[in-house]
Amino acid sequence: MINKELTVFRRVNEAISHAPDVSAVAGALLDIVIDETSAENASIMMPSRDSSRLEIKAAKGAGDRRFRYSEDSLGNAFPMGTGIAGRVAQTRKAIVIPDASKDPLFQSLAMKIQVGSLLSMPLVYGKKELVGVLNLSHPRARGFGKRDMDLVKALLPPAALALRNARTMREMGDINAILKADLSMTDQAVDEFGRNIFRIFTCMSMGVLTSDPDGRITAANRKATGLLGLESGDSIASLLGEGVLLDLKSETREMTLDVERGGRVLSLEIATLPMKSSRQILVCVRDVTLERFKERELVRIKDQYKDMVENALDAMYIIKGGRLLLTNRKFQEMLGYGQDEITGRHFRRFITRDTITALKNSLRHQTGNVFVPNLEIQSRRKDGQNLYLEISIGRLVIDGENCYIGVVRDITSKKELLALKTRFLHVASHEIRVPLTVIRGYARMLAREAHTCLSPGQRENVQEIEDQCEKLLHFSNSLLDFAKINAETLTLHRQTVGSRDYLGAIARNMAIGIRDSRVKVALRGCESVPELYVDPIRFEQAVCNLIHNAIKHSPEGGTVTVSLERGIPDLNAMNRLLNRECAVITVLDEGPGIRAEEARELFSDFYVGTSGRAKGGIGLGLSITKEIVHAHGGSVEARPSDSGGCFVITIPLNSEDD
Repeated sequence: MINKELTVFRRVNEAISHAPDVSAVAGALLDIVIDETSAENASIMMPSRDSSRLEIKAAKGAGDRRFRYSEDSLGNAFPMGTGIAGRVAQTRKAIVIPDASKDPLFQSLAMKIQVGSLLSMPLVYGKKELVGVLNLSHPRARGFGKRDMDLVKALLPPAALALRNARTMREMGDINAILKADLSMTDQAVDEFGRNIFRIFTCMSMGVLTSDPDGRITAANRKATGLLGLESGDSIASLLGEGVLLDLKSETREMTLDVERGGRVLSLEIATLPMKSSRQILVCVRDVTLERFKERELVRIKDQYKDMVENALDAMYIIKGGRLLLTNRKFQEMLGYGQDEITGRHFRRFITRDTITALKNSLRHQTGNVFVPNLEIQSRRKDGQNLYLEISIGRLVIDGENCYIGVVRDITSKKELLALKTRFLHVASHEIRVPLTVIRGYARMLAREAHTCLSPGQRENVQEIEDQCEKLLHFSNSLLDFAKINAETLTLHRQTVGSRDYLGAIARNMAIGIRDSRVKVALRGCESVPELYVDPIRFEQAVCNLIHNAIKHSPEGGTVTVSLERGIPDLNAMNRLLNRECAVITVLDEGPGIRAEEARELFSDFYVGTSGRAKGGIGLGLSITKEIVHAHGGSVEARPSDSGGCFVITIPLNSEDD
């Protein structure tokens, strides 16, 4: 590879020797590209004289004996910023298209050659001066390898220098020819030439003035007079300041100043011109009011967002390349580190080994922009204390590199309280189940002898005992489910299921169990979401809780409607930012509706709504549903309504194939 680069540099040096013949230099550069890379066709595009568009100046194919060159254009001309080459010229950044047939940027424009892959590289002299655009194509997709890319990148700077030198030398030759012709003009012609130059000076779109070393204006065009309100004979001392004038009088130098004049911001580009008689000061004036306003607004918005992040109530972070790029004050206080101790350090330093595994499992099968909410992890403070944290992770792909942003909350105290509550619930559930088992056993013994030994009233009492035992056992099972979820023993075994068959089976099973209530369960939709990626058993429990709740509040003969559709929830800002689609499951009933003040509280532990008290609810079904849905990375909400309850489950469409 080094030998190749040396060969390229040697041949570029030979190309430079062709200056000022621009066509010869361009042809030599195309020969190098065709000979040393995999390119089958190459062309050089250069800006037009008014710099408004790109023109194809030189082109060559691998089968051509000679290159083609034209001072006008060999083919189509592209406005700056339009097309692939136009974008490259405008942004000064290369565009690589591995497969032209699949890339929306590529437009064939009825080309005579077949293009499978394309490289469009800017030829830039220095930092900003655009010399041209070098285009390489291959008829086969992915026709260029890493070696070609490295070789072309090494070629670009000397090639830009060679073309610019050739063009500059040619222009200097043209100017010399013009000057020679001018010197041979008669006095009358010289006077006419001077008048023409003065007309051009007067009508220039940029303001230009000259002054003597003391700041007295000797000449000013119309634009400068309009912008500054100064004419020949006026002083620019008040405009520039005495200190600037003294500096310009003492030495030859250039500078740029911004001044405010008449409510506008003017940019002054100042230079001293060493004339034979005395120095002259040249001032070019531009109105940059709009440009400076945009710059100030950009800085203001940037500072505003920085303040919002820094002073946010929640801890926030940005990770790039595995290292913490930005954290706010709350994040630093939470972990006990200073900003200098966190910024630039790898995130693994601040979390436990089990957390690293959990993060890998959450993100392993997901590509592109994703969002993972409500993920519980363990972290270590600087003083060694372990913390339980709830984090959200949003992944954005920027310039081909993954960046992670999110919010962190300290839930250590919450976890400790949940642990106490879980132990209590385990004990309470056990203490309830033991006597219930005994009572139900005796009730069933009595029921077997009911027809021979018991009166009708006694048989009703025995049946009531059995019914109440079943209710209490259901309550005990709910307590156990709730305790398992809060004890972090809820493990999901996700798999892909067909949405219509899966939800249809749930609806049929619920309908079979409620025949006596004469409430119908109907399934709608499912076409837009053919598959769901869930734990079939746990997610069925969550959906069944909602359907059971809807049946309980529906009138006799009513209908409970379950529907599934695809969408981006308006309430989730991160999903909107990442354009993340979700599966939306809606359960509608024809009951009394949901009050606005109760909608949020319905999912709280042991909360029973106004209508639920009359139905004998214990306030755990919806709470368990919320935890199961959150474990799937989703959310559940109750929507207020005066007639009919509406519950909505939203889960991200995160399968292995996403």
